[in-house]
This record gives sequence, structure tokens and C-alpha cells, in this order.
Amino acid sequence: FIIINKWTGISTQGESKIGISINDIIKYISNDYNLVHRLDKDTSGLLIISKNYKTARVFSKLFKEHKIEKTYLAICQGVPKNLSSIVNLDISNKKNDRNLETVTKYKVINKSKNLSLIFYKPITGRMHQLRIVSNYLNCPIIGDSKYRNNKKYMNEKLKLNAFSLKFIYKNYQYEFNSVLPEHVLK
Repeated sequence: FIIINKWTGISTQGESKIGISINDIIKYISNDYNLVHRLDKDTSGLLIISKNYKTARVFSKLFKEHKIEKTYLAICQGVPKNLSSIVNLDISNKKNDRNLETVTKYKVINKSKNLSLIFYKPITGRMHQLRIVSNYLNCPIIGDSKYRNNKKYMNEKLKLNAFSLKFIYKNYQYEFNSVLPEHVLK
């Protein structure tokens, strides 16, 4: 497997409107390479790529069994009422008109009057889960153009980073940390 540090602004999978994606790049290198999970186009950070189908199946099973610990770092507008907690939230799935249960742990690492630095640990993996949870906590992620509740920071890039991955593969424990992009550090 390969761990890459995905940059902001590139999709993991191609769509008709997208010029190039991470999947396009890895398939150009080898048709055996596969994405084993996805990140939103505007989310930076760690992404796992398997080098063959067998490894892709192993990682899919690890994700399904919640044996891959993912931690995201977000800079948010506002501060949640509780500085650490678990959020259970149903998110509507527009594809099949039903709600999907989400579970997200979070902890505020640093805060000021109007901003907070939050570590998120999603237990489930739903599309836009952390962005929706942040908005639910009344502290939208800076740069989130879809789920923010006001226009402040609307010209910023999304300050959400898939910061760390921890898992056991072939009886060896792996831990990876992202290099934070410049727009998150500012």
C-alpha cells in the first residue's frame, strides 16, 4: 500500500466535470492500484492506496470493521458548548431517501473567542460527515462553502485535514501523520 498526502482542490475520483483525479493519476501509474477510501475534493490529508486487489479487500474490511483510526484536524468558526464529546447524528442520504447514522468523537485542542482547533475522530464514514457535525455544533469549518451558517471566511480554503491514520496490517502497527498545508497553518 501507499499513503499519500492529498492536496486541496483535487477529487479522489473522477466525474464528468472533473479534469483529473487521484484515481486517474494512480491508474496511470498502474491499473492494479486502487483507492480504498475517499476524501472530499477540498479536504487535504492522508489517503490510502492499495497496490493490488487483495490489499484493497483487506483495507475495505478494516474500514468496515472500524479498525482504522482516522483523526481529522479542523479550524472552526466558534467554539462548541462541550469541549469534547461524541455526536450521534442522522444525515440524510439524497441518493436513496433515507437517513444514515453517524458517530463522531471530537475534542477541542485550542480555542479563542471566535475560533477553535478541533480533532475529529469519525467512527462512521459518511459523505461530508465532519462538515455537517461541525455545523451541528454551531462551529462550521472555516472555508466550508456548503454547510456554513454565515458568510464570514467565505473566501478561505476549507481548513479540514485528514491528519492521522492508525491501523494494524499484517501484524504490524502503522501510524501516519499528515504534513499540514500552508492554508491550514495560516
